[in-house]
Amino acid sequence: MRRLLIAATLLAAAGCDDLSSYATDPGEVYRGTVVGVEEESVVRTGFDPGTELTMEFDPRRATSLTNPPGRITTSDGTFTAEPLEPVVAIAHDALSEYEIPLGSRVRNYVFVMRPTDGPLAGREPMVFLSLMSDDTIELRIVAGGGSQAGDYFGLFRISRQPE
Repeated sequence: MRRLLIAATLLAAAGCDDLSSYATDPGEVYRGTVVGVEEESVVRTGFDPGTELTMEFDPRRATSLTNPPGRITTSDGTFTAEPLEPVVAIAHDALSEYEIPLGSRVRNYVFVMRPTDGPLAGREPMVFLSLMSDDTIELRIVAGGGSQAGDYFGLFRISRQPE
């Protein structure tokens, strides 16, 4: 009986981490527009109003340093197929399970990007990615603190769509 209980517990735990349903298939991307479309916005810095973000993503590679879990492109030219680089230690930290009130987050990831062109070339913007229970993704991009020229902050609510 004890072995059966242990096996059932392990099986249930393994099932909770299957996030493959969030992976984009060939011909699919996650897409959405930056929050804060008005000219002056408290939740958007650096990104143009209406900037659209597209992302391919596979959470099964979320800690891979050899095969990026995703790539980000923005319509304003800030990013062009920029690979996400995992901050691997976060996967083993309670921060991966943080919850923002009313958020319904399933899992959180932190990535860094290292663009070589565009307005953030030579910088290391951070990406905070949350898988949501409604099969969408909330993605925040942060470069700098927001008080200097050239700092960026963008919140994107993105959903799976045809490429």
